Amino acid sequence: MNRFQITRTGTYLTVQDWGRFHYQHLGVSPSGIMDQRIPEALAKVIPHHQNQFLEFAYVGPSLKVEQGAIKVSVGGQCNIFVQKNNNTQIEHAPYTSINLFEGDELTIHNTIDSVYGYIAFENGLGLEPCLQSFATDTKAQIGSINRPLQIGDQFEVSKDVSSWDLQSNEEVNISKQTNFKVYPGPQMNYFSDEVLQTFVSSPFTITTQSDRMGLRLEGEPLKSHISHDILSEGILPGCIQVPSNGQPIILMRDIPCTGGYPKIAIMASEDISKIAQLPPGTKITFDL
Repeated sequence: MNRFQITRTGTYLTVQDWGRFHYQHLGVSPSGIMDQRIPEALAKVIPHHQNQFLEFAYVGPSLKVEQGAIKVSVGGQCNIFVQKNNNTQIEHAPYTSINLFEGDELTIHNTIDSVYGYIAFENGLGLEPCLQSFATDTKAQIGSINRPLQIGDQFEVSKDVSSWDLQSNEEVNISKQTNFKVYPGPQMNYFSDEVLQTFVSSPFTITTQSDRMGLRLEGEPLKSHISHDILSEGILPGCIQVPSNGQPIILMRDIPCTGGYPKIAIMASEDISKIAQLPPGTKITFDL
């Protein structure tokens, strides 16, 4: 048996996978990994991850091996260190495999000019799925572990690491993007041509009120000439809703299953990962 314990949580540390699908009609959010590009890159280093990742935001966690040994890889722009039993500290690069033995403690410091980072574990985390997924939705308290992780949480991995050979993914190219192509939303006609021109010509700033449910933007108000209230209808990640204050909200992975604000536009699915990594204060623009 191989066991490790969380010794520092960092910020908003949760278990995530690719998402919980086919339950939205029952009121269950898809949730899942915010930036899907990073676990895809980690899968080339740790192919047997069992679709079980740890996700953190801004500040990474620490974890200590209490029994046996595990193999991990960390993805994202962050500094990574391993404290050995003899107090030696070793720095590691992202997207490389890290062999951790009994007594070793892995510490991930803050993300660099980005938001989310991830840890992949060979043979997973030893969890059972909840509604066919390991993803955590903390607001609905759904998941294999239905809350943010806490200091003292333990994971047991029954299967031993198959090889201690060092692996790396040197082809990672996750670029930063602040301009996004969007497509007409179902209520785009609620907004005049003048407002649509404002939408695509004015910058919007990501605010500190943003989270896994949605990115709240601040900029020139987008006022509807019809209404800012509609009959609630199904929504998807990437929809851009405009409430009565005229400040757009980009819906993210932990979306509610219905929404009652008009949707001016929708983003391409691959751009959700890109925009998720932009920290508050970043200015973004849209093209229709």
